[in-house]
Amino acid sequence: MVEATTPRTFDASPERVQNEAWWMLAVLLLLYTLSFVDRIVISMLVDPIKATLGLSDVQMGLIIGPAFGVAYCIFGYVFGLAADRTSRRKVIFGGVTLWSLSAGLSGLAASFAGLLAFRVGVGAGEAALTPAAYSLLTDRFPRRRLTTAMAIYQMGAKLGAALAFAIGGVSIAFAATIQHTHWPVVGNMEPWQIALALTGLPGVLLALLIFTFREPLRGASINASADRPPLIPFLRSEARALVPMAVGFASISITMYSLTSWAPTYMSRQFGWHPAQYGPALSVISLFGAGSMIVKGMIVDWLYGRGMRDAHLRFFTWLLAAAIPVGAVAFFLTDPWWFLIAYGIMQVVALQFVVFMGATLQLFVPPTLRGQVTGLFLGFFTFLGLGAGPTFTAFLTDYVFQDETKLGMSLATTTCLTIPLAWICLRYALAPVRAVLARQGDPETPRHGA
Repeated sequence: MVEATTPRTFDASPERVQNEAWWMLAVLLLLYTLSFVDRIVISMLVDPIKATLGLSDVQMGLIIGPAFGVAYCIFGYVFGLAADRTSRRKVIFGGVTLWSLSAGLSGLAASFAGLLAFRVGVGAGEAALTPAAYSLLTDRFPRRRLTTAMAIYQMGAKLGAALAFAIGGVSIAFAATIQHTHWPVVGNMEPWQIALALTGLPGVLLALLIFTFREPLRGASINASADRPPLIPFLRSEARALVPMAVGFASISITMYSLTSWAPTYMSRQFGWHPAQYGPALSVISLFGAGSMIVKGMIVDWLYGRGMRDAHLRFFTWLLAAAIPVGAVAFFLTDPWWFLIAYGIMQVVALQFVVFMGATLQLFVPPTLRGQVTGLFLGFFTFLGLGAGPTFTAFLTDYVFQDETKLGMSLATTTCLTIPLAWICLRYALAPVRAVLARQGDPETPRHGA
């Protein structure tokens, strides 16, 4: 469907959201949830993949991390630019189809290079979703409801993790019961290969849901002729705000992706748990994290509505400060249930950061640059987070501690370095972000005392 060419009529009430906007949000949430299922489920299959393909921890770290992260980084800008220039629904459809096929066909990989190539396809496809989704949400929801809408969308990360650990565990168990392993065309398949196909391929059909809602007019409330700055000059002019934000969010993403990628393996090696045991526990943690997203989004919208222009960043720095001591002790706990509690606190409180980053960017980035800037940010922190996090942890395990049973020490080192660095950078970003918003003006933020 071609984008509307007539101005969209906005409801006089800034709190009113149309039903079609909620349906659009529901579809985007479903697709985002699916993306995290396909992103995370491979982390439950590390040891069987290693056994079949003869890989090391570092090679698996490269597959889980840089193969996905580098592709996400490169194509984040490419698809972000496409989202700024063409139909955002078509961009999302193409991305969902690409990553679903790549994830499902990963089961055909017979070597390190083959699995690496399929993970590149997953990363490239997933890079299309969030820049276009954020742009759609910003044009459908009023600013004073935007963080809540983005928080609901961002629930997909935790719902996806919950489903990955739950459905992934079931798929792995189901695949292991299949006696017939010689399939037409593809030949013999190991249970981990069948599990990847079961979790990946359904997305090809679900991608069609993107055409069940209309595409909103882009930046309808803004005078486009006055807001078309070139990308590079804009980045330079707002560098004091953007650079510390980029470094801070990239730092916390290293922790997030490292923990998400290696926590299942840590539970297996440290406590002897298998997927059927740790899968439900990690799913419950992810569900608590998903529920907390809405609460945090509502708190930020309330603070923003009361006149705190930098509420999105300031509130997140409060959460980071609370998580620092928990991260320092989590991997020294010897009881698996106490570890899960500490791990859950980190996941629920501090490691869900994309909504805070996304809402901040949407508020002061011109609509003609939103997809590109969002894509650059997502690509940067995914490249450093997913690219460096799992690999850095694996490097510590293989070459510093030189013992697979010391994976907990590697994770503790990563956590204790990155969370404090993220807090420092984002605290430094508060003043320039507040200055940018004040200079540009925010028509929906009331003055103090109003």
